[in-house]
Amino acid sequence: MIKAFADLHIHIGQSLNGKAVKITAARSLTLPQIIRVARDVKGLSMIGIIDAHSQGVKHDFETLLQEGELQPLAGGGYRSGNLTIIPGVEQELSVGDGTAHLLAYFSSLDNMERYISELKPYVKNWQLSSQKAYVRIEKWLEAVALGKGIWLPAHAFTPHKGIYGNCCTSLFEVLPGLPPALEIGLSADRQMARSLSELEHVTLFSNSDAHSLPKIAREYNLLELTENSFAGLSKLVYEKQGHVIANYGLPPKVGKYHRTYCLVCEKIVEGRPPVLSCPRCGSQKVVTGVMDRLVSIADRELIHTPDPRYVYQVPLSSLPGIGPRMYKRLLDVFGTEMAVLHHASKDDLVQVAGEKVTQWILGSREGNLVFQEGGGGVYGRVVDILS
Repeated sequence: MIKAFADLHIHIGQSLNGKAVKITAARSLTLPQIIRVARDVKGLSMIGIIDAHSQGVKHDFETLLQEGELQPLAGGGYRSGNLTIIPGVEQELSVGDGTAHLLAYFSSLDNMERYISELKPYVKNWQLSSQKAYVRIEKWLEAVALGKGIWLPAHAFTPHKGIYGNCCTSLFEVLPGLPPALEIGLSADRQMARSLSELEHVTLFSNSDAHSLPKIAREYNLLELTENSFAGLSKLVYEKQGHVIANYGLPPKVGKYHRTYCLVCEKIVEGRPPVLSCPRCGSQKVVTGVMDRLVSIADRELIHTPDPRYVYQVPLSSLPGIGPRMYKRLLDVFGTEMAVLHHASKDDLVQVAGEKVTQWILGSREGNLVFQEGGGGVYGRVVDILS
C-alpha cells in the first residue's frame, strides 16, 4: 500500500487553443499550469481533471503525451513526475426535484471517448465544463459503465447543483442505488455527512473544486492505495482495497453556503439550525445553508465532537500574515505547501516566518483557529486563534 495526497476536482479555465472551458474559472487554469502547481507548489500525488471531456482539453492531453510531459500508466491515468493525473468529467443532470452535478473518472482518453460517444446527442457543447446532459440518470450511469468509469455526486450538500442540497432528502429517492463514493463539498464535513445513515458505508472525499490555481488543494484527501493510478483509486472506491485515511478541509463555517442567507436582508441568518426562512423579515427568499438543510433532513443526531478522519485546515494563502512574499519564502525553504502544512517543525517555521505567522500555521495544523461563518456565496474567514 502507498499513501497519496489527492485533490480529485480541479477545473480547466481554458484549453491551450485559447477557448474557454469552465466559464467561471481563471484563464490561468490550463492543463500544464495545473500540473506544475499541483506537483511542484502544492505537493499533491494525484489530481482529477474533471474537464477532460472538453475537446480542447483532450487535445492538450494528447500534446503533452506527444511531448513526453505525460506518460500513460499501466494501471490507468497519466503520470508527470510523481503526480498522477486522472481524466474526468462533471456533468449536470435533472435529478428528482432539481439539477445536480455528478463526477465521473476514467482510466484513459479512449475510455472517456466511449462515454462521450454514448452521450454525444444529449449534450449541446462538449468544449465547455459542467454541461447538462438531457438524459435520465440511468442512461448517464450506462455511459459511465461503458467507459469503465468511477462515478459520484459532486459537492453533494450545496444549494446550487448539490444532490442533497437541491434534489432530494434521500439518495434512494432519485438513484437506482447508493453511489460508491460522494464528494462532501466546502460547507460540510464528515461529521455532518454521517448524520445521514444511508452514507454510513459510502466513501467520502473532500476536494477543492478549484476555479483558480491558488485554490488547488484548499481541500484534499490522504489516501491509502494499492497503487498511485486509476486502478488504485477504483479499487479503493469499488473494492475497499485501501481507504481514505483523512479528509483535509476548510471548517464548514468558512464555506460560502454554510448557513442560510436572506436575499431580502442580504444577511446570514443566526440561530440554531435549521433556519429555512429569515427570522428578521420572515422572507422565504433565502439561499438555504448546508448546515440548515442537513439538520432538516438528517435521521441521526449531528455529532459535534471532532472526527480524526476530518482535519480542519486552512490553505496557507488564506491565513493572516501570509501574503505573496511570505508564501514564496515558505515554499523556497520547505518546497511545497504540503510540507509546510504537515511536516515543517515549529522551530524551522519561526526561523523562516517569525512567531506570529508560525502561530497561524500551527493553529491551522492543530485545529485551533476561530472563524466567522459564511453563507449566501460569501466565504467565512479566520478571526482568531484559541488560546
